[in-house]
Amino acid sequence: MEQGCSCSRRDFVRTSASCAAHIALMSAASPLWSKRLWASQERFPVVASEPWGRLERVAEGIWALVSTPLEDRTTLCNGGIIAGRSGVIIIEAYGSDEGARWMASQARRLTGRAPTHAVITHYHGDHTAGLRGTAETPDIEILGTKVTIDLTLETPNAATDVLRTATDFDHIRPTEIDLGDRSVILVPRRGHTGSDVTAEVPDQSVVFCGDLVWNEMIPNYMDATPSRLSQAVRLMRATNASTYVPGHGPLADAMAMDRYIDLLDDIEAAARRAIDRGISSEQAGEEYRLPAGVTDWYAFQPSYFATAIGAWMEELGGS
Repeated sequence: MEQGCSCSRRDFVRTSASCAAHIALMSAASPLWSKRLWASQERFPVVASEPWGRLERVAEGIWALVSTPLEDRTTLCNGGIIAGRSGVIIIEAYGSDEGARWMASQARRLTGRAPTHAVITHYHGDHTAGLRGTAETPDIEILGTKVTIDLTLETPNAATDVLRTATDFDHIRPTEIDLGDRSVILVPRRGHTGSDVTAEVPDQSVVFCGDLVWNEMIPNYMDATPSRLSQAVRLMRATNASTYVPGHGPLADAMAMDRYIDLLDDIEAAARRAIDRGISSEQAGEEYRLPAGVTDWYAFQPSYFATAIGAWMEELGGS
């Protein structure tokens, strides 16, 4: 599906149901970008490396997966593992059963225990297509908000049997998972979709952002509410976390988050200018140029800008 097409949320759910609509075009992208993504990962020790991504130890008992979908689509999205004395959480169900199984095996290897929980941050297929592989771990509890679970059930090839036994948590207030010696806070947010969740580990200042944050690449606005996206990202930035794990792209720090916020603001400004000029989102997207600080961020095709600007124009009542 091209990012510049016009479709409703339900149409998008039915025909795509994931940021894989965005990722699918990566296969034609320059391999130089993929190499740069890997080269930028020098902050943390790498504990596992595969064609589909690398797993990095970002803090005591916390590992982040940076997927490289240009090379291999086994996992597709970023995610991670959070271990405590009384449990082990996997963040995301990934883009395939194989990817989910690999993450569960890494959790067992790194912690000596099977994962006890799996958290899905939103319903898109590159984060949920591996649910059956996730559920193969005995006694694992799969967690998502009711909105996320319901939306995932609408997607093509949904793991209905798994989702019907998943545990839903509050889609308005934060939920704490007590791992004995640490807490993981699941914070419901909206913006990338109508139901997003971040997983935050206060004792190590780590935030798993889901697809509310993309780093070094242009985010997918196909299913977004731009003002809520902007607000959610600012609230995450206000936590002053030391490490942000984006849904796609390299791990981010505070400076990377500031650049991302600048990009979101610049897209909003472009939409407002387009409304004032009376031009279409397609024309505005063709004219759009990345702002200073993010000029080397990867845009997989020009219509991504039209989609982002169009989402703002629709929200502002100008399309």
